[in-house]
Parts: sequence; C-alpha cells; structure tokens
Amino acid sequence: MKFLLPLLLALAALPAGAQTQSEAVAQGRATAEAWCANCHVVGSGTRTGNDAAPSFVSIARRQPEPTALRTWLGQRHKETMPNYELSRAEIDNLVAYILSLGR
Repeated sequence: MKFLLPLLLALAALPAGAQTQSEAVAQGRATAEAWCANCHVVGSGTRTGNDAAPSFVSIARRQPEPTALRTWLGQRHKETMPNYELSRAEIDNLVAYILSLGR
C-alpha cells in the first residue's frame, strides 16, 4: 500500500497525450524559455530571470504536487505575474519540465 502513493504521483506527473516524458520535458523547457524566463531562472546554468521570482529549480526542490502545479499554472494570477493563456498540453509540459529539475 505504501508503494501506491509514489506510483500515483509518478503517473500524475506524466504529460497527457502520446509524447514521451523526455519530449514533454523538452517542450516544457522551450515554453519556459519563451514565456517564463523574463522573470524566472528556468533551468540550471541559465542566468535570465530576476530575484523577484523563484527559480524553477527552487520550485522543483520544494517537491510540488503535480496537480497543484497544474492548477496554479491554469488559473489567473495576481498582478505580480502575467496571465498567460497556456493550453493544457503546455501546462502539462511545463509541469514535466519543472519536476525534472528536482530529480
């Protein structure tokens, strides 16, 4: 029974559709670099972003729950963060990318 929760969490982290996990991570990184890098440092070794927004690595190290990340990325944000209209696939890919940074 104690193995069920990690399995369910791993399955929830998988992107929807037929793409592989590595493809989802690559697409998520591309989306992050296009939309998020103005404020966030989006990966290890990148130096775009600023100190006002948490880096994606720091978000990943908090071990976020995939569903919570999807919910956050899919809702309107306060005035401190732009409200991008991301598709479900873009959100899934961003979640896959962020979670990959915590491994």
